[in-house]
Order: sequence, then structure tokens, then C-alpha cells
Amino acid sequence: MFAEDIVGSYQQFLNHRRTLRPEGEYGDVTVEEWAEFEEHFDKRKVELGNCARPYGSPCRHEHACIRCPMLQVNPKMLSRLAEIAKDLLLRRKKAEEEQWRGEVDGIDLTLTFLRTKQAEAVRLTRRPVVALGLPRPRSQ
Repeated sequence: MFAEDIVGSYQQFLNHRRTLRPEGEYGDVTVEEWAEFEEHFDKRKVELGNCARPYGSPCRHEHACIRCPMLQVNPKMLSRLAEIAKDLLLRRKKAEEEQWRGEVDGIDLTLTFLRTKQAEAVRLTRRPVVALGLPRPRSQ
């Protein structure tokens, strides 16, 4: 199930949006529509983290997530990225031995994306926590 604040914010946004449009333009969300909405976000959860593709869009990269710019790596998965990098380097060595030039190029591209994802995940681990405090009404 989704965090209540996300669902509440989404519903609040929709309700506000509906007040700006003609009354008959929007219908109530059906059970099927809501199930489809939730399913989209369930399918965004992948091994390494979360796919940030927009609602209603399929995965265009056939789940080749390392290369996908929409992948948001969970910093807890840094050790898994290291395992994948090690495997790719072994595969690259074999491809070089067999002179599979196209395979070498593909692995090099994947390694470039993987290293970028690793750097992003490390950066997230170093980002300090910011205490925002409790919101208060502005004094007039």
C-alpha cells in the first residue's frame, strides 16, 4: 500500500484541479482505474531501486535498468552494483578473447552507466539530513 501522504497529496491535487475545470469534464475514479494507478507504481520497484518513469508509461528499455536514465538506485544496493560490475568485467575479458567487438562495445557502455549509477548512489549516502521543523502559519 502507498504512503497516505502521497495518496492524500495526489487526491488533493486532483480535487483542486477539478475546481478549475468545467464540472462535467471529470468523472469519479473507478476501482479499475485506481487499481491500474497503484499497479504502475508497484511495477516501478526493481532490484536496484526505483524506476522513475512517468505514470502510464511502459519500460522502454526491456528492463536493462543499468543503462536506463530513469533508474534511481537505492544506496543500499551499492554492493549489488559492485557484483554486477565484476561480472561485466569478466564478460568483457571473454568478449575480448573471442574478439566479439560488438559485445565489448556494449559492455563498455553498460559499465559507463553503471559507474554513473554508483556515483549517484554514493552521493546520496553523503547527503546530510536536513531538519525542516514543523510548519507554522506565517505571521501577518
